[in-house]
Amino acid sequence: MTGKTRPCPHCGVSLPDDAAFCPFCAEHIRPRQTVKVPSHLWRKGLRYAAVLVALVLLAAAIYSYVTPNVYDAWGELTYPLDGNDYHLAVTFRNDGAPEAEYTVQTEAEGRYVRAAKLFITHVDSGMDAGQMFNQQIDSAYVQVTQPEDSPSPVTWLQPEFQNDPATEGLLLSVLNFTGQSRGPAEIAWTIHMKNGDTIILRQRMHLAPVDSLHYYPEDWPMDTIEELQALVEQIQAEVPLPTVVHLHLPPVAYEGGLTIDGRTINLYGSLGEHNMRTTFLGPVVYKPEKDPQGFIQYIDFQGSGTGTGLTVEADCHVEDCGFSGWDTGLLIGGEDWADPVGCLFEHNKVGFRFDSGGSYVNANRFEGNAFLDNGTAVELLRVPGDKTLYFDGCRFAGNDADLSNPAGHPVNLSYATFE
Repeated sequence: MTGKTRPCPHCGVSLPDDAAFCPFCAEHIRPRQTVKVPSHLWRKGLRYAAVLVALVLLAAAIYSYVTPNVYDAWGELTYPLDGNDYHLAVTFRNDGAPEAEYTVQTEAEGRYVRAAKLFITHVDSGMDAGQMFNQQIDSAYVQVTQPEDSPSPVTWLQPEFQNDPATEGLLLSVLNFTGQSRGPAEIAWTIHMKNGDTIILRQRMHLAPVDSLHYYPEDWPMDTIEELQALVEQIQAEVPLPTVVHLHLPPVAYEGGLTIDGRTINLYGSLGEHNMRTTFLGPVVYKPEKDPQGFIQYIDFQGSGTGTGLTVEADCHVEDCGFSGWDTGLLIGGEDWADPVGCLFEHNKVGFRFDSGGSYVNANRFEGNAFLDNGTAVELLRVPGDKTLYFDGCRFAGNDADLSNPAGHPVNLSYATFE
């Protein structure tokens, strides 16, 4: 201190000359000056803020990369995996075309089975990628949601892997329902991937009840081939689709052939005295112009050495029928598909010939047939698609040739019997 004093400018009290504060009036003696912050400190703060923003963005990117994704779509979607794009489709078809909506016509007393399928292909090439994609699947299951008040609920089996995913889909789930089931039924495929992603593909199956008509021999004239052909033509003219028609035939031998070329009519034979079944001695041509699938069951076709016993040019199921004495017992022609099951082919030049130029494929298990003493038992000239034909439980005996396969179509005879 210098010993000099000066009065306080606020209260007048004598204070040391170098005092900055008056203890009596609590006022500052010297005015304050505002300190200017150097501009480089602001730039430093901005750098800190930029680093913070970058860290936040990086954290968000890492979270997005490691967090599993959920894909949810109807019918089909594209899924990226390891640099490849895969097309996933759910369908009831055999060719992998996606079906987000599917309709089944149901009769009141009918029982139905449908196979829902999952197909997987490479987006770029369109080639099957089922086996490759399967290596990245952790689990898969199907859930069906339907009206709670349905008197006959749809039941289903959990999906199974197929041996030939290129033609049957990678996964297949079988659904069972009746004419009393009510829709729509939503089918949800849930696939959990090993990388944590979840894929959900949905389908909706509509059940459309339709009327059905049954024609019996006690109610309608059909004892002769002329009466039967006239009845068929009357039905084709008077009964519109989608009404389903079932024609129950008497156990007689029709002297001549029959042609059905308008709407679908299902034919069912019967058994009379002395084990006499409904029999056609002339060629039958079955080529309705419109869907749905037809059924021909419990009928014998007996020829005299020439002609074709039954020509089918429609989507048709042929079951427990007999073919004998023809150039060709059963011909599948036109551009359609039919499947013989549990039939007998004997003493024909060709028992069963497939010569269809179409692309439609249906049931491929020709099971339980017997081919006896034919020139050629099975002849495959043209077969739609590349789905393997299975002849499980079939018997081959006494034929000059069991199989002629100019089409080079895939055939599995592993579970057939050869004598």
